[in-house]
Amino acid sequence: MDKSHSGSSTGSRPAAVTAAGLAVAATMQAANVAIAAEPSPGLAAIFQRIPAKSPEGNQEIGEALVAGGAETVRELVRLVGPEFGDSAGAMPKQALHALVIYASRPGSDKPRSVVAETLAKELDADHSDELKAFIVRQLQLCGRDQEVSSLARLLESDRLCEPATQALLAIGGSAATNAIKAALPKATGGRKITLSQAVDLTS
Repeated sequence: MDKSHSGSSTGSRPAAVTAAGLAVAATMQAANVAIAAEPSPGLAAIFQRIPAKSPEGNQEIGEALVAGGAETVRELVRLVGPEFGDSAGAMPKQALHALVIYASRPGSDKPRSVVAETLAKELDADHSDELKAFIVRQLQLCGRDQEVSSLARLLESDRLCEPATQALLAIGGSAATNAIKAALPKATGGRKITLSQAVDLTS
C-alpha cells in the first residue's frame, strides 16, 4: 500500500483537482461512447458538450455537473452500470469521476459534502461489488470523516476490503484509523494482509 494515500480529510488531496478532473472530462468522446441507459434531458445536454473546446468549457461542464446535486450523482451511478469495463457505462463513469474531482476542489465544502454523502448512501443500495468498488474509489478522493462508517462496513468483504481500506487511508484521521484497526482481528486471508499493512502505515 502506498503511504501517500494517508492524510486528514482537510489535507492536500484536492490541491490540483480542478485541472486533473476536468482533463478527464475533456477526454470523453460523446459521439463514440454508448450510454447504458437513457440519461435525463439535463444530463444528456451536458454529455453533448463533452469534450469541451477550452478550459472555460471544462469549467462550465464541472459547474453544470455540480449544480445537479445529489440527483445527478445518483443518476450517474445508475448509468455507470454493474459491470467493470462495460463500454456502455464509460461516459457516465468518467462524468461522475469529473464531478467528484470538481466538487473536491479547495473551497467547495458544500458540493463536496453533497457528493460524498450521496455516494456513501449508494454503498447501501443493491449494487454489484464492481459498481461499489468504483464508488469507493470516488470516495477515496472526496470522502471525509462522515463517510468512514459506510466504508468501514465494506472491510468485511473480500472484494471491497482493499478499495475501502485505501479510501480510509486517504481520508485519514482517528475515525478512519480506528475503523481499520477494529476490522483487523476478524480478518482472514487477503483481508488480513491488507488491513495489517494499513495499520502499519497509520502507526
